[in-house]
Amino acid sequence: MNTQDQSYNYNSMDIIRFIFKHKWPILSVTILAAIAAVIVSVNITPKFKSSVILFPKTQVSVSNALSMSELINTDDHIMNFGDEEATEQLIQTLYSEDIRFKIIDKFDLLNHYNIDSNDEFPMTKLHEEYNDNIRFKRTEYQAVQIEVMDTDPQIAADIATEIADLLDETLNQMQNEVAVGILKVVEGEYNQLVTEIDQLEKSLGKYNTQKSNPKYISLSEQLKNENKRLSDIKTKLVEARVNANQSLPRKYTVAKAYPAEKKSYPVRWLICAVSTISAFVFAVLMMLFIERYKDLIRIKS
Repeated sequence: MNTQDQSYNYNSMDIIRFIFKHKWPILSVTILAAIAAVIVSVNITPKFKSSVILFPKTQVSVSNALSMSELINTDDHIMNFGDEEATEQLIQTLYSEDIRFKIIDKFDLLNHYNIDSNDEFPMTKLHEEYNDNIRFKRTEYQAVQIEVMDTDPQIAADIATEIADLLDETLNQMQNEVAVGILKVVEGEYNQLVTEIDQLEKSLGKYNTQKSNPKYISLSEQLKNENKRLSDIKTKLVEARVNANQSLPRKYTVAKAYPAEKKSYPVRWLICAVSTISAFVFAVLMMLFIERYKDLIRIKS
């Protein structure tokens, strides 16, 4: 038993002798795998990569961007880059269904990816292809990278550019929905206050000849306060209208997308190298297994 265990205690020279002993089957498997890897890699459709790199801007409203207080506040300036949280928000927005479906529709990705609409799960396949070819990630400098792979370099660049454009549109749309709601509330408050002031002025008119009357004095003081409130609400109304009707860019584009001149996938030499090395190791292990099996059969017999 000890002799048997020692016979399989291989050192480096033993392994080299073993490989030379079984060189022909090992070599045959390795060569066949290399040839197969070359054939497969040549038949893989090449893909080209285009990317857009952008930084998030500090999220401020349009009305704040136009105010002097915002311009003076260096911590919340319109020209500042966004922080880590802003970067994460941008990435999350890029994964939104609104952007996804607009890209799918504009570039007709169902046909572009050669997916048969009559298949059992065409939309599932479409979204899998989308996720495989379109990716978003944060760089080490807190920027956002939009990376697109496609068989057509121009389409890859166009998709990356369109996604970056849709990012601004989507973020502004989300903000404008809130701004429109706020505008309606402020307009309601403003119109109600205008009506109340109008009623106060009519009531005050009844006492124009009795200015020393306590009622006149009370109404005059109330009208003064209401007009001050109206002025404040009017300022808010102007801000709300600006926020609801105007938009600001939400990103700085650091690097634009351009059609790639060289393919990024597949890396044929890497496929061939990995496949050949894997086949070689597999062949050696297989021959070791066969040798071990023969010895066990020999011992039992």
